[in-house]
Amino acid sequence: MKVAFSLMIHNSDDDRVAYQEAAALQRAGDEVSVFSAYEQKEKSREEKSEWLLQQLLDYQPEVIVCDTPIAVKIAYKVKKKIGPHVRVLYDITEWYPSKKNLRNVSEIKKILRAFLLSFASVMAGLLADAFIFGEYYKSLPFKILFFWKPSALVSYYASKEAVKQIEPKDTLQTECVLYYSGNLTKEKGYDRVVSVAQKVAALRQNVPFKLRIVSASIPETIVLPDNLKIDSSGWMSFPQFCETVGEGDIYMDLRDNDMENSHCLPIKLFYYMMAGRPMIYSNLKAIQKGVPEFDEIGCMSEPDDEEKITAFILKCVDNPNFYRQLCQNSLNLSSQRYNWENIENQFVKFIHNGI
Repeated sequence: MKVAFSLMIHNSDDDRVAYQEAAALQRAGDEVSVFSAYEQKEKSREEKSEWLLQQLLDYQPEVIVCDTPIAVKIAYKVKKKIGPHVRVLYDITEWYPSKKNLRNVSEIKKILRAFLLSFASVMAGLLADAFIFGEYYKSLPFKILFFWKPSALVSYYASKEAVKQIEPKDTLQTECVLYYSGNLTKEKGYDRVVSVAQKVAALRQNVPFKLRIVSASIPETIVLPDNLKIDSSGWMSFPQFCETVGEGDIYMDLRDNDMENSHCLPIKLFYYMMAGRPMIYSNLKAIQKGVPEFDEIGCMSEPDDEEKITAFILKCVDNPNFYRQLCQNSLNLSSQRYNWENIENQFVKFIHNGI
């Protein structure tokens, strides 16, 4: 089977597409190509759409997996030209509209843009033959509006083979590496992470702490306790991230718990879990739904509840048995349930048969 991934907002080496979905289909014997208009930086939006349309027409795929409403619209045009046997699948991992679509515009433009994006999303649902959902809450509008169309839930689980396993420390008294990966913005909770790191370092002055930051942005220079260092690793490719993520001891993500964030399942959660470490996350409904056993592997908290978050970190530092048990629980859950290998065949079957 010839399968094309038609991408408007993702690179051709996107984690989910290149390292999981496309790789799984190639292992199953399919011919797979990934076309990313996003990488055509010098082109206008119209030129990108035309470029993507031409790539797909030249390739003559039997299945087209799309990442946005625009990609679905282009794939539908391809289907009309090639023939009705072509299946158009919409792989939904983003909200339309989302906060980032509505930033830095006036209220009137914000309302208009929200309406247009919502309309485009509904139109994509009409044009698509089937849906792939990355998470539960983002599936609901489409399952309600297009209940008769086939769909599959293919979550963001990490692959066992991708993440390097590093044995957890016997104790964090010798060094505790707190780990943050993402944008260095207030909304994503970076300021909260730094504040918590400063607080635990001040409360355990005999313990060396390190805050490892993985981000394309450069952190500002700030005054730190003598026993806290910041290690900024810069942007990492997906293989680099998987190779080194296990060097962290405790992972933190304290993003704003607003309406949108609360209904988005963080992808990195499953990579932290596969690394076999405890983590601290904002109390998000998507995590409660997606990983109901989260209390066994970490701490969910209101993002501004520094007292609860600090107490959890200090318990990990002061109680090696507690920390090691969390590590073991995390590794067990990822190895037994939350891994790509468990859902790969389901994904391949859906692409092949639509069921």
